[in-house]
Amino acid sequence: MKLIRSPFILLLLLVATLSSCSSLKPLEYRSINNIYITGNSGKAQLAFDLNLYNPNSVGAKLKEFNVEVELDGVKIATAQLLDVTHAGSQSEFTIPVSLNSSLQDMMRFLPSGISMLSGADIPIHLNGSLTVKKFIFKKTFPFDVKETLDTGKIRLGK
Repeated sequence: MKLIRSPFILLLLLVATLSSCSSLKPLEYRSINNIYITGNSGKAQLAFDLNLYNPNSVGAKLKEFNVEVELDGVKIATAQLLDVTHAGSQSEFTIPVSLNSSLQDMMRFLPSGISMLSGADIPIHLNGSLTVKKFIFKKTFPFDVKETLDTGKIRLGK
């Protein structure tokens, strides 16, 4: 009787694990904060904190994050995750994003960027994918966010 019970319990545990991981929900966008723009030696750097929310009842790891960043319709750069980030269950977490852009890309943005001096908001578009991993299971979700940046909150550096 014990031999029958052990495989049955093991099978139930395996099914429960598989079903909980297969129903991972996508991470939700919350906000963009701490926006910095710096430039030196022909390169421009845009850095910001991307706040996300994990709606899942289990914690997971954000393994991959590949997103193109457009400011006012002009592609500035592609953001990638440098370190694996843990997302606690049903909680918010922050990903620091740092983008290096060439002077040519920034020059294409210049006509739109002038509106930044007048205090007008700048539209930002983040489009790509992110991969969430729990145990040995991975799931890739599309990531598409359109937001406007309040130019009063953008800090310029050297």
